[in-house]
Amino acid sequence: MAWWDIVISKLAPGDVLFTPGRGIPSVGRKPFKIIIKTSSQFTVASGKSKIPLEKLCFDAIEKEFHEKPYLWLRVASLHDNEPFENSVDKVIRHATGSKLARGNYVCS
Repeated sequence: MAWWDIVISKLAPGDVLFTPGRGIPSVGRKPFKIIIKTSSQFTVASGKSKIPLEKLCFDAIEKEFHEKPYLWLRVASLHDNEPFENSVDKVIRHATGSKLARGNYVCS
């Protein structure tokens, strides 16, 4: 079963999850809420932002791990235009062409 299928089967509108965080109180875990769910994407509310997380985000990460079994990816994000090397955001941006930072939400 694909990662997307597992994730989408377990989430429902109204569910609240937390980003991985760094364990530092001022920059730690942040809550986000599932607000819309369809078969091909779900949307989360994080603060005042609404962030779409489509199937392609999850498929891109899964593909990377299938192709490189010993791969490690950073779950880190800066509010900048360039994602970190070896980061989930970089893989997602490459696959989708979007500049949104979605790694923290996908990995949650």
